[in-house]
Amino acid sequence: MTAFTVCRQGSRCWQRWLSWPGFAPQPLQHHSPLQIPGVPTARGLASTATAIRFSPATRSLFDEPLGITVHGLSPRQQVTLRASLQDEAGELFEACARYQAAEDGELDLARCPALPGGSFSGLEPMGLLWALQPRKAFWRLVKKDVQTPFRLQLEVLEGHGDGPGRLLAQAQHERAFLRDGVRRVPVREGRIRAMLFLPPGQAPFPGVINIDGLGGGLCEQRASLLANHGFATLALAYYQYEDLIQKPTKLHLEYFEEAVNYMLQHTQVKGPGIGLLGYSKGGDLSLAMAAFLKNITAVATINGPVANTVFPLCYKDKTIPSLIWDENRARVYDNNILDYSDIAFDPFKAPGNQSLIPIEKAEAHLLLIAGQDDHIINRNGPFPGVIDLYGTGGGLPEYRACLLSNYGFAVLALAFYGYEDLPKEMKEFNLEYFEEAVNYMLQHNQVKGPGIGLLGFSKGGDLCISMASFLKGITATAVINGSVANVGAVLRYKDVTIPPLGANVKRIKVNKSGIGDIIDVLNSPLEGPDRQSFIPLEKAECRFLFIVGQDDHNWKSEFFAAEGSKRLQAHGKEKPEIICYPGAGHYIEPPFFPMCAASMHLLVGMPVMWGGEPKAHCEAQTDAWKQIRAFFHRHLKGEPSRTANKL
Repeated sequence: MTAFTVCRQGSRCWQRWLSWPGFAPQPLQHHSPLQIPGVPTARGLASTATAIRFSPATRSLFDEPLGITVHGLSPRQQVTLRASLQDEAGELFEACARYQAAEDGELDLARCPALPGGSFSGLEPMGLLWALQPRKAFWRLVKKDVQTPFRLQLEVLEGHGDGPGRLLAQAQHERAFLRDGVRRVPVREGRIRAMLFLPPGQAPFPGVINIDGLGGGLCEQRASLLANHGFATLALAYYQYEDLIQKPTKLHLEYFEEAVNYMLQHTQVKGPGIGLLGYSKGGDLSLAMAAFLKNITAVATINGPVANTVFPLCYKDKTIPSLIWDENRARVYDNNILDYSDIAFDPFKAPGNQSLIPIEKAEAHLLLIAGQDDHIINRNGPFPGVIDLYGTGGGLPEYRACLLSNYGFAVLALAFYGYEDLPKEMKEFNLEYFEEAVNYMLQHNQVKGPGIGLLGFSKGGDLCISMASFLKGITATAVINGSVANVGAVLRYKDVTIPPLGANVKRIKVNKSGIGDIIDVLNSPLEGPDRQSFIPLEKAECRFLFIVGQDDHNWKSEFFAAEGSKRLQAHGKEKPEIICYPGAGHYIEPPFFPMCAASMHLLVGMPVMWGGEPKAHCEAQTDAWKQIRAFFHRHLKGEPSRTANKL
């Protein structure tokens, strides 16, 4: 079932709930927390034993978890929890979930999963908050007055029927935006129109400027929450607020420079630099500030572009035009909702590249937060390209390429023998065939250049290393239990021939079950004539990642990775990334594939052991998949990654 299907089911569920007779809660009155007229505080109506307990009890910060438990239910009693919240415009947001109490009559949302049929299902302790949906179409929850909390109303209803059951208990809880002691200071300095939030405690504090998107006005909710965590945060308006311009035709970076200088000179702000936090349009403004202004230490953007958008941006004698877009590209759905994800031109190709922000000039650390289902930003290509090669099994395995494409890569699963009209046996390979595949990807309009990545397993690993060594346009190569010597078949490219590494089948050890151990069959590529089989990977202009199972019994993968690293460094090349997994065997697949301990080897002609201990191998597969994706994100997308090897 796809996520889209789940969402649609959730929507239909809401239609059922909203059509219940008498469902609509009365507008919430501003009573003190946990006091609802005519209702005992957090107690049951039909039974004084039923009660709702929040943790924290009466008030919590909006960005902090909220614990919810219901006490006094019957063992395994089925109930429906219904949450509602009214925004400052009087619009109602609602969510519901079906639960079954534990044997002791307690319902703890941190331990009891929601059952199908509500706004969500599964173990989601905060589900009743993040699943809140507006009754009014196309409405978004926004907090304008951060000095007052939202009030969450929670009801416990009997049963899971199509209509609302008997009300057992109800309670209220405040979700606040300001911690006690946080100061909210209006700012009107020069042209600056903003709100400064200063945390309690010993000053000075690290300073951050928060810039929001195209809604205009002054959005304080994110800045106020950030101040609760010890940051002096300036929520900065830049149009449609007080005496600022209402309909800008261009923006001037000097205005934002004033805000930076204001923060740097403030006695409550700790220097020598400040941070920027930008959402959507505020994201590209933050990147432009970091590129042109001084004393910006760190920049975080949330779903922001790297090109200037909407308004031309001027600074001194330079103007960055806004990214070109064509509204005719917008898609219109049956409910008249527009999808703008394709209207912008590619900022990495002319003429859109004139709008690219020169972020290479920035002296700040950058953090780019991206929602992969963002429909404002183009999510339909071009994408970083990867060619995926498997081992000696032949044919066309597609599953790894398919899974990798889910993470924003255009992936070509490439067969090289034993498929359709390709050679049936693995005797000789011509690198020109693989060169055609590289050129195909580089020329594809859905593949983002200037280079592509290679992902190879086993025999596919040494083929990828050969491709990286001789072909152009390779930026990153990831090898899973591969060899740095050519194995199994002669490899030719133009006037170069690399013989296969020598092997001695007499070194096969066969156990009582008739399973062979072939780990010692191959010769060393460091000795005698077998040195001709060592692939000249020092010629490669790409980055390498070697994934190694330390219990690989196909061949000595760790030895190959180490020797490849030595050769690269001996020729002045950058040291490759090598990640070794104790207890992992040869077949390191994507996560949750069962470990293959032994199977038939087509070249050897008998079943062989692949190595590995099941639990360690499973953990290696999960971590290696993250590492491979992070590697390609870094070197093909240019995105920093904090993924650390956990094993």
